[in-house]
Amino acid sequence: MKKITLTIVLLVSFVGTYASDWVQVSGNQVKESTVSLVQATTGSTILHYSLAGYSFNEIATERGAAMQILCPEGSPILLNGAPGLPLFTTSLIIPNQAKMRVNIISSSYQEYQEVLIVPSKGNLTRDIDPATVPYTFGKQYTNDAFYPGEVVALRDPYIIRDYRGQTVLIQPFQYNPVTRVLRVYFDIKVEVVEDGTSNINTLDAVEPPEIVNSQFNEIYQRHFINYQSTDRYTPVEEEGNMLIICYGAFMDSIQPFIDWKIRKGIPVELVDVSTIGSASAIKTYIANYYNTKGLAFVLLVGDSQQVPSSTVGGNDSDNNYTYIVGSDHYPDVFCGRFSAETEAQVTTQVQRVLEYEQTPVADTAWYRKLIGIASDQGPGDDNEYDYQHIRKIGNEKLLPYTYNYAYEYFDGSQGGNDAPGSPTPSMVATGINSGATIINYTGHGSDNAWSSSGFSSTNVNQLTNTGKLPFIFSVACVNGNFVNSTCFAEAWMRAEDNGQPAGAIATLMSTINQSWNPPMGGQDEMNDILTEAYSNNIKRTFAGISMNGCMKMNDEYGSDGDEMTDTWTVFGDPSLVIRTSIPQNMSVSHANELHLGETSMTLTCNANGAKAALTFNGEILGTAIVSGGSATITFEALTELGTADFVVSAYNYKPYITTIDIIPELGPFMAIAGKVINDVPGGNGNGQMDYAEDILLTMSLTNIGVEAGYGITSILSSTSPYIEITADSASFGDLAVGDTVVVTDAYAFSVANNLPNMSLVPFTLTSTDQDGNEWVSNFMMPGHSAKLIFTGFSIDDAAGNNNGKLDAGETANISLSVKNTGSSEAYQVITQLMANNGYVTVNSDPLNYGDIAPGVTNSMAFNVSAAGDTPAGYTANFTVEALGNFDLVMTDDFYTIVGQIPVLILNLANVASADTMMACLQVLQVGGEVQDTLPSSLEIYTSVFVLLGSFPNNHVLTEDEGNILVTFLQNGGRVYMEGGDTWSADTLTALHPMFFIKGTEDGMDDLGTIVGDESNFLAGYSFEYNGFNSSVDHIVPYPGGKVLMSNVSPEYNTAISYENDIYKTVGAVFQFDGMTNQEGSTKEGMMAKILEFFGVSFTWTELDETAALNMGVIAYPNPFNDQVTFKLNLDEKSPVTLEVFDLTGRVVYSAGQKVMNPGPQKLVWNVQDTPPGIYTYRIKAGNTLITNKLVRVN
Repeated sequence: MKKITLTIVLLVSFVGTYASDWVQVSGNQVKESTVSLVQATTGSTILHYSLAGYSFNEIATERGAAMQILCPEGSPILLNGAPGLPLFTTSLIIPNQAKMRVNIISSSYQEYQEVLIVPSKGNLTRDIDPATVPYTFGKQYTNDAFYPGEVVALRDPYIIRDYRGQTVLIQPFQYNPVTRVLRVYFDIKVEVVEDGTSNINTLDAVEPPEIVNSQFNEIYQRHFINYQSTDRYTPVEEEGNMLIICYGAFMDSIQPFIDWKIRKGIPVELVDVSTIGSASAIKTYIANYYNTKGLAFVLLVGDSQQVPSSTVGGNDSDNNYTYIVGSDHYPDVFCGRFSAETEAQVTTQVQRVLEYEQTPVADTAWYRKLIGIASDQGPGDDNEYDYQHIRKIGNEKLLPYTYNYAYEYFDGSQGGNDAPGSPTPSMVATGINSGATIINYTGHGSDNAWSSSGFSSTNVNQLTNTGKLPFIFSVACVNGNFVNSTCFAEAWMRAEDNGQPAGAIATLMSTINQSWNPPMGGQDEMNDILTEAYSNNIKRTFAGISMNGCMKMNDEYGSDGDEMTDTWTVFGDPSLVIRTSIPQNMSVSHANELHLGETSMTLTCNANGAKAALTFNGEILGTAIVSGGSATITFEALTELGTADFVVSAYNYKPYITTIDIIPELGPFMAIAGKVINDVPGGNGNGQMDYAEDILLTMSLTNIGVEAGYGITSILSSTSPYIEITADSASFGDLAVGDTVVVTDAYAFSVANNLPNMSLVPFTLTSTDQDGNEWVSNFMMPGHSAKLIFTGFSIDDAAGNNNGKLDAGETANISLSVKNTGSSEAYQVITQLMANNGYVTVNSDPLNYGDIAPGVTNSMAFNVSAAGDTPAGYTANFTVEALGNFDLVMTDDFYTIVGQIPVLILNLANVASADTMMACLQVLQVGGEVQDTLPSSLEIYTSVFVLLGSFPNNHVLTEDEGNILVTFLQNGGRVYMEGGDTWSADTLTALHPMFFIKGTEDGMDDLGTIVGDESNFLAGYSFEYNGFNSSVDHIVPYPGGKVLMSNVSPEYNTAISYENDIYKTVGAVFQFDGMTNQEGSTKEGMMAKILEFFGVSFTWTELDETAALNMGVIAYPNPFNDQVTFKLNLDEKSPVTLEVFDLTGRVVYSAGQKVMNPGPQKLVWNVQDTPPGIYTYRIKAGNTLITNKLVRVN
């Protein structure tokens, strides 16, 4: 063995000069490691590993500069405190019962002296920023031995469906931390051989399978290095079947999905979950089904309350249902979920699959667009920061494939297609609405949002990307946490725009906090699989790609990968064939009819790899894969006359869909040649079957048999409850071979008023001749109806204060928009607005919206008035009802807030700033209230002041709290947020980027004089800081943010403001109560300036200011419900009185005179019979008189 040793002088000089450069260790000039198959037999596999070299970074640690080794294709050993070294993996198919042993045949290495290797930080989860975790040297650094020890090792065997596999670990970097010797193996030849019998994950089968599922065959080819070994039997591919486990009430809604999958050639069986039972029963049922009937896809239809999820290690896991053969974490089938709580939510998920696979939109540009969204944190897998990882996927994988443009939405300013600053939800929405077929996300996440960009479930529900639905691979925490909550993934799959599917076609999102490295490796593999151009043009299903990536992740990261595979959930159709380019037209040629007794059908097709399926009455007759431009479908001899469905589908092609008549070899055969709707006499004359019409149907009948037919009579029937046939018989006379006879207005039928829009109505035409022959032809006709929806409202209060809102004492116009989303016209629509509250009156009678054509929105204004005593922030509920001719009815509810409570002080950290702020609001005569928990909705407030405190008495904003505040801002809110640690030291949420603030470091104890920036609205203000903790985060503005206040010495920013057309923010690192008033600079003035920036009106009188300051009067909460507390601070012992007046000046409450001692005191008013409204309180203490406003709400 050749051994080369470098001196310490050379190594230290090399590290210091060429950090992060390439180190060549062998003659191979390719900067990639390779594992190649040398030889494979049933019981032995020989592999060759070659390492060209590696690169490294120099990392500062407590022990000095340390080397971080980076290696292409390598995966880090994620053991906290152990030397951070990469390893390499490959997987083998091994004998079904054997125990395997690995032997090193030969190896070569180099050694490097006096090397300090940086320790691993372990397997961090994505709620932790790796940059905040220090390097710690673990016990391994005291052990005088090479780590990890084994140059080559084997993980435990596992099973993927048909084959038993085992992962080979190659660990070429060996390090002795005591002697500081790094040994690098650059050439290794190993043999993996049988070594007795194993009892770990064995397979009962003796011989390899003769038939394998085509989806898994593709996985085997990529996953196992020895799959194509010469002595292994080559199995025949077989298309997979699907089991649907469905909540009983949703079974009718899922039927169109089943019908389509069968027509595509996928056998489907539907089972009511109530006949199975619990999660453990479902797992057993799926395993038994797999073992007795075979299985490729499982679709669960219902939310967790309807169809329970399984669990692994306490984590919710649909994928646990797929672990059937063996006790590993490699899926044996592909599982997806249509998570739905209502039939409508099932219907939209069915509809989006049908439209995506059957009728892709004609707008072609969007198919070649991709979206990448990422944080600027890390590093993770391949030592990449999140945005580097996503950019590499776009630039090196997707763009060289079929894509031509990458939208980049990265935190910070990363150049390329990434705009300066951090992305906003509106930026992401613009990209999605314009169209992209794939979204890759890597960053922090929550139950309801992506933290990078702040794009939340609310934003998903506002998307308008109908017909342009992307599939999503999301590396983020809890985006798929659907059990007992409605998560981000569910929002994507349930979203609609005007009744049409919006959002996504499928998503892969996790039920738990994801880790940094393993899922990034899995996401890389998913995109690698997506972009591979196999010679046979393989089919690509969303779940197949997703789970194949997970299997690679399991190989690389072992148990750390297993946990990610368990919980990374497919939301959507697991059998969905994705689209990555403009759908091409398919050229297909075939016979136009089949004859009884035939057993095969040959076709030609320009799409090799396409699947052709022939079905009849919901049964699959046969399928075939196009190869060399043709295919032959074989089936049992045809024994029944009728019409068969014929579908050819292929990756990135439009499907070819038609019907083929099955006719006899002898005699006549009558088939429908055409039909024409005549709705001029009894309808609107547009030639389509609309609701509430009386229709005449012209029918053409042709003889496609081999003999003439005589005395032909045809009867029309329908099983639809929406059709009443009033003339069902027509005579077509005699038809020679090839003749076509047209009978004008042959049949008549009436269409019900409640015909579902775009429903396919079944009809049957039964034809007979004089000899008793009978021919049955089934056909469908689309039904068209009007469908009214309420799309929104706007308020015009130009006659009032013109702020676009309804306020107390104001009369305004509310414009209601009603849209017809159906495919038929709505006639004589009358709309009525009703107020369901005691304070708002509707002054307008019902209004005539007239006729509304399909796709058209009509709007009209209703006059309303709000009573003068309407409480601020009152929720006024309304009902809108629209009635059209022919029993067309639409009813919907909405609400608006009358006025708003100007300020909510959200005291999450229980700090003194709340009292100080309330005192300022009293001086400024601004209504406000204090709460210590975040309400679920903030609509009743104009602005929110969030108090997070400073360490150690700080509150760390949660993801859920952040998401609620994100929604508030997106709806035009104003937020002030102060916190000494929230911008840098604490974990960021989806809210933080909306402040356009970047935390740069966790500061020292040096907050002193704070001054307003000369270019912003606090110019000229100066305060001495005397707060709880003067160690605060240092912050800088992203582009768009503006410095508001700064510390004088040392100089750093302490507050930053941001505004756009929708919302405004102020973010600060100090506590408001810590600001000490100076001459010309008071907290009251500072509060007034912030309120002015926020657009909140206030009144400031010197008398109120002086008195309030001297006595420290605070009334809270205000507005109040059943109790209000008055807090005051007395300089001396004084007689105190409290009186409360209504708007007429009548005294509604008097506390009587009380003599109170100096210091803090309280007065409490427990309200009983006083109605909600506006009141004035008056407190007299000695010679000081304080008067201000109170608001009581329900």
